[in-house]
Amino acid sequence: MKKNRFIKDIAERSQEPAGKTDRIIKNFVSALVDNLKKGEVVSLSGLGSFRVKSRKARPARNLKTNEVISVPAGKKVYFRPTKLLKKAIQ
Repeated sequence: MKKNRFIKDIAERSQEPAGKTDRIIKNFVSALVDNLKKGEVVSLSGLGSFRVKSRKARPARNLKTNEVISVPAGKKVYFRPTKLLKKAIQ
């Protein structure tokens, strides 16, 4: 589902204008990113939790050339769904 369709769906469910719903979604994403940058774990009841984990530098292989390359250390966002969400989609 694309963003526009998702916003339209939420707007219909909440009986709010799509423009207002779009602003709410943008603010949600902005707040999520800001808190993850600070190293916070963002937990949403009934949905799950977002966290940032550091990844060590590691060797990898270029599949086209078979050359061993070095992948630098970095950060990755992880999402862990709640049991409720896991159960709801099964």
